[in-house]
Amino acid sequence: MNFKRRLCTALVLSYIIVLASGCSTSVLVNQWSDTSYRGQGLTNLMIIAVRNDPIKRRTWEDVFSEELAGHGVKSMQSYRLFPNGVPDSDQIAEAVAKNGFEGIVINRSLPKAVTATYVNGYVSTESETRFSQRRQQFRTYYREVAHPGYVDTQKIANHSIDVWTTDVNSHMIWSAVSQSAEPALADDIHHDVAKLVIGDLVGKGIIAKAK
Repeated sequence: MNFKRRLCTALVLSYIIVLASGCSTSVLVNQWSDTSYRGQGLTNLMIIAVRNDPIKRRTWEDVFSEELAGHGVKSMQSYRLFPNGVPDSDQIAEAVAKNGFEGIVINRSLPKAVTATYVNGYVSTESETRFSQRRQQFRTYYREVAHPGYVDTQKIANHSIDVWTTDVNSHMIWSAVSQSAEPALADDIHHDVAKLVIGDLVGKGIIAKAK
């Protein structure tokens, strides 16, 4: 099996492995949590997605609320209380007082980034079979083919997620930035980010574990 065929086989196998493993398109970076937080685990949260687009706002809030529900945590999307726009600080305070929210999850969109990675070139040996009129037979020739290197660029979607308490000493207790490779289906990014964030919050005891 020549190099070209081996390379194609490897790429196909890699693609199958990625599909089978259900790899996430997102990662969390710049994570921080308040190690002094000694709460019992938040059980009632308000979800706020800071978006001007009402559809994007609702989608992000719905996905986070659904993920929390899967962990047995009660939550409410801000658009259900404030359908006409993202609530301001006074409106948030009023909603907290009326609904008994113990914490607030705030999701913001950050500017996209572009990463550039140089992929090294390589030399492969390729075969070519020809019919020799003089010898009246097929002969195989081998030659080296140079494949130049290139720069691979990738767009990265960034989102900031913060978690705040709403008690008398209200303060931020968790924060992270999610990075998602594009192109990826927006729905995949929403669910990937929500799973990563809620999973980490559960692991750190910031939100209550399902009973």
